[in-house]
Amino acid sequence: MRKRSKRIVIAGLLAIPLVLVGIYFFIPQIPLALALKAQQRAAGVEQKEIQVHGNPIPYLSGGTGEPLILLHGFGGDKNHWVRIAKYLTTHFQVIAPDLPGFGEGNRDPSLRYGISDQVERVHDFAEALHLKSFHLGGNSMGGQIAGAFAARYPQSVKTLWLLAPGGVLSAKRSELGELVKKGENPLLVNNAEDYDRLLDFVFVERPNIPRSIKRYLTQHAIHNRAFNAKVFKEIHEDRQALESVLKGVPVPTLIVWGDHDRLLDVSGAGIVKSAMPNAEVIVMKNTGHAPMIERPEDTATAFLRFQEKVSNK
Repeated sequence: MRKRSKRIVIAGLLAIPLVLVGIYFFIPQIPLALALKAQQRAAGVEQKEIQVHGNPIPYLSGGTGEPLILLHGFGGDKNHWVRIAKYLTTHFQVIAPDLPGFGEGNRDPSLRYGISDQVERVHDFAEALHLKSFHLGGNSMGGQIAGAFAARYPQSVKTLWLLAPGGVLSAKRSELGELVKKGENPLLVNNAEDYDRLLDFVFVERPNIPRSIKRYLTQHAIHNRAFNAKVFKEIHEDRQALESVLKGVPVPTLIVWGDHDRLLDVSGAGIVKSAMPNAEVIVMKNTGHAPMIERPEDTATAFLRFQEKVSNK
C-alpha cells in the first residue's frame, strides 16, 4: 500500500511540469494574466472597474499625488502603460483605462469610436471618478484624444503629455500613411506574419514576447480585426487636424516622439509645438512609436523633469 501511495505521489510530481507546459502552450492567456498581474504589482498599480452610464470601464490605478490619466493607442490597452507606471506612481496617482472598443472594454458595433466620441467618454470616465482637474497623457490615437480633450476642456487639464499623437495632418506622410494610401494597413492583423510586421512597425527594438503568448496576442488581434477596421475608419472620418484643434491652447504640454517612428512621422512634433504657446518637444533617439514601452525610464524621466519646470514657473 505504501509503495502504491509513493508511486502515486511520484507520478503526481512528474505530471506537474507536463501540466505547466500544457498551460503555457495551450492556454497562454493564463501565464499572460499572471505575468501582467506581476508587472502591475511591481509598478504599484492594480486593476479596477467603474460603471459609466451602465458600461463597465476597466482601468489600472495606483500611486500617490495628483491624478494622471493615460490613454493608450489604437489596438492597445491599459497595460501599455505598466512598464512606465513604476517610475510615475511615486509622484502621481496613475490612472490608465481601457478605452471603449479596446482591451477589456465593451466593443459595441452600434456605437461610433471617432476621436470626438472618445473625448466625451474620457470626460464621463473622469467625472465618474470625481476628477475635476488632472494631468492627461496619451500615445498615438490616445494622444490625439488627449489633445482634443485638452482643447475642449482646458480647465480640467493641468498639463498635457503627447507621445507621438495621431491626427497631425500637415506632417510629412509616414511609412504607414503611404501604405494606407495604397490600400494596405499594417495595423489590421490577418495572420501571424502580419502581427510580426506590426511589431516591427511599432518598435526599433521589439520587446521579448514568449512564443505562446505572442500566438495568443496574434489570435486576439485577428479576432478583433473587423471591429478595429470599423474604428480605424471612424477615426479617419472624424478628421480634424490636431494642430488646428490645439492652436492657442494654453495648457503646458510636453510632446515626445521617437526619431524612428514609422507609424507617425516625427515632423509632427514641431508642428504641434508651433501651434501651442506653452509646449516643448523631446525627440528620443533610436526609438519607435511607443516610447513608454520601448524606453520607459527615459520617457518617465523626461516627463518628471517637465513637471518640475512647470511647477517652478
